[in-house]
Amino acid sequence: MNEYQDKAKDCKCCSKHVPLPTVLREYEGITVCPTTFGNILEYTRIWNVIGSRPPGSIRKHFSEFVQQIVEKTIDNS
Repeated sequence: MNEYQDKAKDCKCCSKHVPLPTVLREYEGITVCPTTFGNILEYTRIWNVIGSRPPGSIRKHFSEFVQQIVEKTIDNS
């Protein structure tokens, strides 16, 4: 395995990425790829605008991984 494959294993969604990310981010101690990081920020923004968990019509556009991270973060607030 090359260095990118080793790093990408830290993000649960990276098995679906082609090519693998060359840079990873950290959110609340969780290593994620830039795509997941952006989705976390957007899902959090939507949650804050609505003031509660977004409805299914919005949630369906975000992975369960992203939803779990945001929900855990909000629950710990």
